[in-house]
Amino acid sequence: MTQLAEPTRQTMTPLPGCPSCGAPKAKPRGSRGDLRLVRCAACGLIYTNPQPVAQVREQYLHQYDLAAHFGEVEERKRVLFDRRLEALGPPPVDGARLCDVGCGDGLFLQMAATAGWEPFGIEMNPPAADAAERRGATVFRGTAEEVENLPLGSFHLVCSWDAIEHTPTPLRFAERLSALARTDGGRVVLSTLNTNSLVARTTGMRWRMIDAGHFTYWNERSLTRLHRTVGLEVTGVEFFGLGRDLVAPLDKLRPARRGSAPSTGGTPGAGSTWDTRTPVLLAERAANRFLDRAKLGVGILVESRRANG
Repeated sequence: MTQLAEPTRQTMTPLPGCPSCGAPKAKPRGSRGDLRLVRCAACGLIYTNPQPVAQVREQYLHQYDLAAHFGEVEERKRVLFDRRLEALGPPPVDGARLCDVGCGDGLFLQMAATAGWEPFGIEMNPPAADAAERRGATVFRGTAEEVENLPLGSFHLVCSWDAIEHTPTPLRFAERLSALARTDGGRVVLSTLNTNSLVARTTGMRWRMIDAGHFTYWNERSLTRLHRTVGLEVTGVEFFGLGRDLVAPLDKLRPARRGSAPSTGGTPGAGSTWDTRTPVLLAERAANRFLDRAKLGVGILVESRRANG
């Protein structure tokens, strides 16, 4: 969920219909600068229309260092990925293959390898792909929709953390995730932003996640529908996180950090950010239990399996 430069009208690509279900009718949702959001009348997906597709692609391929961005928040990422690996459970067999679609700098893949998974990733940002390879992952460079030499049907687990909102073709993206999973019970786990979250409802069009680099905004209905459309059986839905808009005031109170986290592997810096300290994490777990039950978390995670498995 990265912040990119604001688009200009000259770089906008109009859409004839919903990028998820194809329905032509949509209702205005709001606007910020040149970004105009609409809600699909059929599936409920919120998306930008028109979209700055060419500009965002150029930024990710040639201008933006995603590895440096993730390096700045590595301590927090380690906490989140520890939780996800715990929830996912151990590899089902020796040599089980995991593919992280939109793997960024490969931190999750490095941690998954330590847990016993054989790590593979897909990443379009060159600095991030380089960093993921340095961490020991096999990386396919490009977007999931475009890479041609993917070993389809070979992964026990396919995951994608906060990536689907960055693609202008989410249906094709989801089709590829499904195709990557093994047909004998391969799992697909995907997370993204939740438009029904407490923070989204509270901030409206001021929500900081409304950004040129985010083409789509999902809720439980639209995301589970997408999974089923591409042949996936939904097995679980989870909601988590307050969102940076609501916790940002606490940043002013955080202790000074004594070191910086590396962006290409190794141990975090000598210091500790306030949101990785034990009391904060305990409080966060309690808050997440409420947010999950109320379906108000800023993040939504959907787990599914290949329907023909």
